[in-house]
Amino acid sequence: MSRYAKKTDRRPYEERSFSVLAIHRERADLHKLAEVLIRLTLQETGESRAARAADRVPDTYRATPHDLAASEAAR
Repeated sequence: MSRYAKKTDRRPYEERSFSVLAIHRERADLHKLAEVLIRLTLQETGESRAARAADRVPDTYRATPHDLAASEAAR
């Protein structure tokens, strides 16, 4: 079997840089503005949620064999 060969030269999302070009119009495209604001909010929410999750202690704790032996000896 052959290895997977990437078919495009697209960069990962994290490596992309985005820019915004302002085009003045008489009427703003409210759908585009709303989409941009929603995407920015979701991105910021995801980043802050990931940071909080990294600091939080997991709900379930799996003890290592060393911890189990120590708890048995303490009984």
